[in-house]
Amino acid sequence: MKKQIIRIFILAMIVSFASCTKNDDTTIVPVGTESYIDDILNVIPDSTMHVFEAAFGAVPHGYIPANIEGEYVVAPKQRVASSVVGWPLNPPEPEPNVTLRFSDQHNGVVRVELAEAAEQTTDTAFIMGIGNAFTLYFVENKSYEIPMTDTIHVNMERGVIIKGSVDDEGISNLYFAVVILGVEDDSNGTVPQYEPGTYFIYKDGDGKASRLN
Repeated sequence: MKKQIIRIFILAMIVSFASCTKNDDTTIVPVGTESYIDDILNVIPDSTMHVFEAAFGAVPHGYIPANIEGEYVVAPKQRVASSVVGWPLNPPEPEPNVTLRFSDQHNGVVRVELAEAAEQTTDTAFIMGIGNAFTLYFVENKSYEIPMTDTIHVNMERGVIIKGSVDDEGISNLYFAVVILGVEDDSNGTVPQYEPGTYFIYKDGDGKASRLN
């Protein structure tokens, strides 16, 4: 893996700015394919794949996932692992709660609405699984600004994987990973950015993302 030049203060700036995203219908893949899970895992360098898998675990496969429609809260959200050197800082420290709302699930896709602090995301996600276990994945396109001497505009493409086991009370063993797929900015190289393949892994700290409705 190429040497990463990443600064922790850039991470703080990135997660502090709000975004609103939505994929269009061109992102939909044929029903029954699991290639999208392969796509996201393939961007993780082989040198760190074993660490990613150890922290995230196996992804549930299957063509008939449980219905996960509903609203859930991830509280506390906890950092688990990352490919960024020196991260996570104070892993047991909880982060802002995350609210997840799933709706319109059909034919291997589901609508995802994610809210965390000031960040609001809406996307179409692919879902697979068997029994109560599921895995869903979507690509998020974020745009934000970094206020410096000259305001820097950044576009980031991230893959998000969420997995768990759903029941009437909520989602057990919920984990989610964010994998950087690409970053572009207009800083002409003066602001270091994440390399494709950089990942961050989180979980619900008490083992249960409670159902809100």
